Amino acid sequence: MKKIDLVIDSKTFKDVYIADSFFERFKGLMFLPKEKSVNLLIKKCNSIHTCFMKFNIDVYCLDKDFKVVKKYTNVKPFRFILPTKNVCQILEVINDKTTISN
Repeated sequence: MKKIDLVIDSKTFKDVYIADSFFERFKGLMFLPKEKSVNLLIKKCNSIHTCFMKFNIDVYCLDKDFKVVKKYTNVKPFRFILPTKNVCQILEVINDKTTISN
């Protein structure tokens, strides 16, 4: 998977993995160990689930220009975030260790 740095709402997210294939989007962050510190940008996506995750995540629902349409914090495992209007990509953030505030 390709990695980028991403700036959203004055926060820089380092080493963001991009999930743009069907399998990468489907798998997402499922089955990762709790200690893992990963950010994942899911392209062509406007809803997610946290089934089979072992940790809570923060979710940024983004439009095509990477502007935050909606943010969910501390989303627990086995939850669903339903489709949101104008959202075309989602950033899943596991751990703020990979986030640098500007």
